[in-house]
Amino acid sequence: MAQSANGTNDTEARSARVQGIKDLIERTFLAGMGAAALTKDRIQDLVEELVDRGQINAEEGRDVVERLVARSRDEARTVLKRADSSLRGAYRELGLGSRKDVEEMVLRIEQLEHRVKLLEQNADSQGAKKT
Repeated sequence: MAQSANGTNDTEARSARVQGIKDLIERTFLAGMGAAALTKDRIQDLVEELVDRGQINAEEGRDVVERLVARSRDEARTVLKRADSSLRGAYRELGLGSRKDVEEMVLRIEQLEHRVKLLEQNADSQGAKKT
């Protein structure tokens, strides 16, 4: 009975981790959407409106556009870095390998398959010599 409860706890913990990953992906997506909403075109439209109202001059407007676009890009990069770091941690926690890990394992398997093939060929030639 203890193992059943323990197995259930493990399953619940794994489900909670998977849900956490889903939540992280959703938050990252929504943050990206928020950053994308503040596109250069939208910023330029807002700045042009301020220039038209006489609240800022054209040169100030260009500076504002450049600063806001740069800030938007920086924030998007920061969000992506955080999401990447969090996802890598979640993958490690779930026991999932990285792409590099998988590529190394595939290479190792291919090497082993080649060795087995060579050994089989050697065994076949040894058997043919005995008969």
